Amino acid sequence: MNELPQLQVMQQLGRTYRVLLSSFEANIGHSMPRWRILLHLHQFGEASQKKLALALRIDPAALTRQIKAIEAKGWVERHTDVTDNRLTNVALTTKGKEVVQRTMPRRTEFIEKALSDLSPQDMKDLGRMLAVLERRLREEAAKASGVDS
Repeated sequence: MNELPQLQVMQQLGRTYRVLLSSFEANIGHSMPRWRILLHLHQFGEASQKKLALALRIDPAALTRQIKAIEAKGWVERHTDVTDNRLTNVALTTKGKEVVQRTMPRRTEFIEKALSDLSPQDMKDLGRMLAVLERRLREEAAKASGVDS
């Protein structure tokens, strides 16, 4: 079968993404969605679930499921916002901060090893190409849903 080169690229991107997710979890010890939440709270402090969902571009329902799982481990705590009781704020606990600090070196090592075969120019080019593709995909998604990007 002679497929379009564009289709082959998109299929490769999908395979690469799936391998990234599984390799990340195997090496880091956390799923990518969970880690992104923990890291965001570590870097920026307490946030409402609404702001977290927007910042991380995660579906609010999926975010709630992740936060409940993280909360069950004692790594985050949730409470109603004192100025707006419609909002639920999330913050790392001391235990959660320790988890992030212990995980950061593994994350750095994983990233360095994963990208070790790429030259600085390769990484720059790949970053540029991925940014172009992401922008285009967002535009197409917005058009399809009737929303401006």
